[in-house]
Amino acid sequence: MSNKTFYIDCEFDGHNGPLLSVAMVRDDGKSIHITVIEKAKDPWVIENVVSVLSAHKAEESYNMHPEDVGPYLRHFIGDCQNPTIIADSPVDIGRFCRAISTGFDGGWQSNDFPQMTFIVRNVECYPTTLKGAVQHNAWWDAMALRTTLAELTGGKGE
Repeated sequence: MSNKTFYIDCEFDGHNGPLLSVAMVRDDGKSIHITVIEKAKDPWVIENVVSVLSAHKAEESYNMHPEDVGPYLRHFIGDCQNPTIIADSPVDIGRFCRAISTGFDGGWQSNDFPQMTFIVRNVECYPTTLKGAVQHNAWWDAMALRTTLAELTGGKGE
């Protein structure tokens, strides 16, 4: 597998707060949702994000410590040599890069991808045509991004 497109979304405790969850969805619909074992402090985040953290339908779902997120994301990308990562915010790209550059010991972790392409698409994903979508849930937001971009390109994706 040389090229694949992955749609991502991250939820965190306020703009500069710790990561709470991250989701990746491939073009073929395969997906992963990771919830980070972290207590939110921001009242808006507690009410609007923490309350819906488990409201996803990802095939793979994990609860883990922050330093464990990167290895799981790298494993999900798998043997893809040139993954394209698409988000609707540069903040999500930054959080994703930080996660995949962190190893199980919490230190820096090299990546074996010869090339990664990052795309930020400034699109409104809500309202969405996805039935049951839950805004501010990383998995649903990544799914909504994938669906919105497919609708904008006539079903061809990126």
